[in-house]
Amino acid sequence: MKKAPLALLAFISITVSLYAQDSAGVVQTTHIANILDNYNKLNTYFVATGFRPVGTTVGSPYLYDDWGRLWIDSMENKPVKHSMVYDANLDLEKNLLIIRARDGKTFTPESHYIQAFHMVKNDVAAYFLNVNTAGRSQFMQLLAKGKYSLVKATKIKFERANFVDKGVTQIGHNYDEYKREYTYFLLKDGMPTKVSLKRKSFLSAIGKDPAALAAAKKFLDSNNASFDEQTAADLVNAINQKE
Repeated sequence: MKKAPLALLAFISITVSLYAQDSAGVVQTTHIANILDNYNKLNTYFVATGFRPVGTTVGSPYLYDDWGRLWIDSMENKPVKHSMVYDANLDLEKNLLIIRARDGKTFTPESHYIQAFHMVKNDVAAYFLNVNTAGRSQFMQLLAKGKYSLVKATKIKFERANFVDKGVTQIGHNYDEYKREYTYFLLKDGMPTKVSLKRKSFLSAIGKDPAALAAAKKFLDSNNASFDEQTAADLVNAINQKE
């Protein structure tokens, strides 16, 4: 996708409409100047060629390999009571929401305006929060919500083909690849604490909250499963139920 000059914004905002559908199922056409109320800036992109890997490339920097459906939950720190529903995708590498207009062009709103949104693909919903860590904001997937929230940040790492044939042994791979690396944060009052998928890490993160610590230990004592992402989310949910 190639970014258009910002000088075109005024012209585009007058001439382009987005095709959208509201939550009641009524098809609407919304003037681009009004999409996602109160936007002051909108970056404009030309037609996207698609999100699927090109050639032999493995993986992708995008959340989906095709368009999903998006609605906004919070913008400019205000809940959105009746969001439009848009064709959209998320560029995980650039931390950009991509919204499709009915003429095929795509638009990326300034990310700092949006605090929370849902995306759905194949009937599977994913909820994202805009979380600030070390002075940098990033859309992170929400895995558990309550007094304590668990979020997952995704980092995209691109590796070029690096196959080497040493005769007896071969190393590397003969294709370019996008790899995803995940980092987890426990949020309390909006403040993130980095955690790893280990029991001790979570217990340390809530160590100054006796009620939460007791609930966590009770959950872990009754759960012998490997401590993976789902177990971590279940642990946080168990803590929140005791609050």
